[in-house]
Amino acid sequence: MASWDLWIDYHRRDADGLTHGNVRNARAGVTLSAGRFVVVGNQDADPAVAEVVRIEDDGVVLVRVLPGTVDDNRQLMRTASLPR
Repeated sequence: MASWDLWIDYHRRDADGLTHGNVRNARAGVTLSAGRFVVVGNQDADPAVAEVVRIEDDGVVLVRVLPGTVDDNRQLMRTASLPR
């Protein structure tokens, strides 16, 4: 079973530093929305926490992968629904 909410290829990063994923690669039951923090990863790399920056009309999900481990950033996932 996957240990991430959204499968991404960490090498698919654009000039703005955002990593590209796709909504069809989200784990079943995960709701993606801008501003939400999710666990991202793939079978060849350690999972990380990322902020969903934008979801394009064609299903491309742009995320900003945060430095550090999931445990380092877990508090962001618990407080992500609070107003900023």
